[in-house]
Amino acid sequence: MQYMRLTYSCRRSNVRPNAQSKLPFRFLAASVGCLLMLPVFADTAGRFEIANADFRVENGMWVADGRADLELSTEAQQALENGVTLTIQYQYTVSRSRDFWPDKLIVEHTQNIQLQYLSLSRRYVVHDVNTDEQESYATLFSALRQIGRIRNFPIIAQSLIAPDERYYISMRVVLSREKLPGRLQILLFWQDNLDLESEWFRWTLK
Repeated sequence: MQYMRLTYSCRRSNVRPNAQSKLPFRFLAASVGCLLMLPVFADTAGRFEIANADFRVENGMWVADGRADLELSTEAQQALENGVTLTIQYQYTVSRSRDFWPDKLIVEHTQNIQLQYLSLSRRYVVHDVNTDEQESYATLFSALRQIGRIRNFPIIAQSLIAPDERYYISMRVVLSREKLPGRLQILLFWQDNLDLESEWFRWTLK
């Protein structure tokens, strides 16, 4: 059997590209340059965690101190940078232990802290809704670190705690969807990365 050898040849074109043919490349280069100027977000799912907490009596009240590690998801960062005010909410409950029945809920409280980004000043504003205190920070990291500090939050009056009963204080931190604008709640309904919440931290009241 004989094989036929096929030879392909490529001829170099002598036609030089004109200015019009370079336009798509210039447009592409300009587009890439614009993209490089946009904010860049690390692709992260976010993380909320109660690192530690302690409870003590002060002026007849049980108060909470603690620290939470807060990291926003990519979607939450994008919403913040686009003018959406985020509400980070601490939730507290006090329950009385019962031997043959579910624990009885005694009190529950929420601590709402708003986080806002001001594009003109490039500052992050932290507003404690409960105390109406407000501060601004140059970086998101600094703002979240401040929000993660829990100091002297009143939980329950000492007089409501019976000495012969066992009580538990539970707390967690969440990114509250209920505080988002109504239209945004609908748009973000399927966004799991905006469901940021920590595990419940439980402490025995002594």
